[in-house]
Amino acid sequence: MLTIKTPLLALVLLTTLTACGGSDSAVEEPVVVEFDIEMSDFSMDFDTNQAFALNHRIPVSFTIRGTDASITEVTNIPVSFSFVEKNPANPAAPIVCSSNAIDVELPAGGEPVVVANEFIWPVSECQILAEAGREVELQVGFFRDEEELKGNVTATLPTLTLREGGTDVEYELTTESSVALLAITEAGESATPVLSVQSGFVFNGADPYFSKIDASEIPEDLQVVDAETGLSIQQELTYGMTEAQLDQLGKLPASVTLTYVLIPESAPGIILPLMIGQEDDSTVASYSFNEIQPGIADEVTHDLYLEGADLAAVQDGDLANETHFILRGCVVTSFSQNGNDGDLTNDCKDVDINLERESATAVTAASNTAFKKNQKRNAGNSRIAIESEMDVDNTLSRNGILSRATGEVALRGNIGKSFDFTIAEAIAEAIVTKDKSSYFHQIKAFNKVVAGDTKEGKEHLKLKNEFKQDKAQEVAGLGFGFGPVRLGFKISAGGRVGIDVDDDMDLLTDLPECQLLLVSAEAVNTCGYLTRTVAPNFSFTGRIFGGLDLRIVKAGVDANLRFLENKFPLTGVLSFGLTDDDRILVRGDVTLDHTLQTISGKVKLVGTIKVFRFRRSKSVTLVSFSSKPVTQNLLTRSTGGTLELL
Repeated sequence: MLTIKTPLLALVLLTTLTACGGSDSAVEEPVVVEFDIEMSDFSMDFDTNQAFALNHRIPVSFTIRGTDASITEVTNIPVSFSFVEKNPANPAAPIVCSSNAIDVELPAGGEPVVVANEFIWPVSECQILAEAGREVELQVGFFRDEEELKGNVTATLPTLTLREGGTDVEYELTTESSVALLAITEAGESATPVLSVQSGFVFNGADPYFSKIDASEIPEDLQVVDAETGLSIQQELTYGMTEAQLDQLGKLPASVTLTYVLIPESAPGIILPLMIGQEDDSTVASYSFNEIQPGIADEVTHDLYLEGADLAAVQDGDLANETHFILRGCVVTSFSQNGNDGDLTNDCKDVDINLERESATAVTAASNTAFKKNQKRNAGNSRIAIESEMDVDNTLSRNGILSRATGEVALRGNIGKSFDFTIAEAIAEAIVTKDKSSYFHQIKAFNKVVAGDTKEGKEHLKLKNEFKQDKAQEVAGLGFGFGPVRLGFKISAGGRVGIDVDDDMDLLTDLPECQLLLVSAEAVNTCGYLTRTVAPNFSFTGRIFGGLDLRIVKAGVDANLRFLENKFPLTGVLSFGLTDDDRILVRGDVTLDHTLQTISGKVKLVGTIKVFRFRRSKSVTLVSFSSKPVTQNLLTRSTGGTLELL
């Protein structure tokens, strides 16, 4: 990366066409451009004719490009926004409050980058201006390697009038899929959620850079006494508050309640309440909370269920043929909100949903019978997310028996740089046909095979083993704006991927044994069976760590996240037989349990900035997730006796 100590002079070749004597000629003239970065198309999702509340976030979008032709590699540019007192009482020392920098990955060659839906805040340093209803001008700064670059902003930056603001809870709603599934549930099985959703809550009115910091959240390298102030960073991060005041950071005036409903598009007057799943497999009608981490959307994952008369209405009642619905999530506060104009529209969010209904399989008149289950989960947000998939297939067909269980876990996101890694994969497959038996088990960690076994033959095959591997790997080098600089840090993932296997399979040609296996008096001269207990399991945590120690900034991050805990033990007894007149008989029982906990934890960047406009100690919350482990029985299925396949 090139370190820029002075503004660069970029040479731009302008081509002008002139006509002289009936002939055209192209003339190239060098034009000196005295800036390094150019910003255009700036927009702010707020009516600037209205006064803006202090410590409420403002959505912004803009386009940015580099103008230095000598930069031939991708660079990261922290773009900072400051709110500067207009017509200051003291022109030599205007009041300034600065929002955190937005870290932009800038390609070489002057290619523009569109930055959308980022957020800036007028924070507590502008309290005096807000109390007086003063105007502030928005200013932009561009930085690289501690040095401020010379920028050219072609868009008109707005002037805002600040006001004191109260508390407003901003609500966000996303779904893991736009398709809701109404699954068939047999006796003994846990109900299947219609939808899995993620709700986020933003605390507008709280300074996004003030949050209570535990000593464990401060990297060891930062735990020193500052020679200038005589204070440790932990002391500086008390922001001059008492312990009681620190305990109130993030606390709402009173509780907030979240509910979900499903509304058919063709009948908007019908409201179907959705129940929220709990870790003990029970459900509740609402979710309540009274605390939000400042500066970020606190996010929680919920499984949603239809129950009772509402479930009956979409299964076989008046809404049995309805496929298009609106999912609506709403927060209701027990206190008066005081946000900007239009903020109350953030209290409810709608998502269009297509409802699909699982079809029953007619196992008594088919060429095969199958017990299958697939579950995909995508927990997290655009910054960091864990995607997992579990797929189980147990099929009895004219070819024999197939039993397969697979699982996959991936880490995806974008924190200054996009990343996409498959952390772990597992497969446990067993096949029994009239000719042979076989099994194949394999686990992969970070795209490398780390354990497994495979075998096939006509003899009796039996395997009992625990395939497991503890693995850790650094998966991404990322960055995030901290004041006027980019705080670089890394993500590592570690944990265990495994498969516990107990497989027993064989081919038989003894009539009494086959009749006993199929519970049939038919002349079954050839048969096969598979008895198995197989349990793919994943347990992964992540560490986000890094820091910088510069002349103007000393900052760091060292935090742990639980990425995923996923276990799905499958137990099955499957058998088939071939009669002397070539008819196929099958029999089977399958049970599948599932324990899942998705991403949870908080990540905070902490540090001290010692440069004008940014001079302060602060914490920046990068992500905040909440989830609880849930254990369910997903399958308890049986052929209900011996069946003949057609």
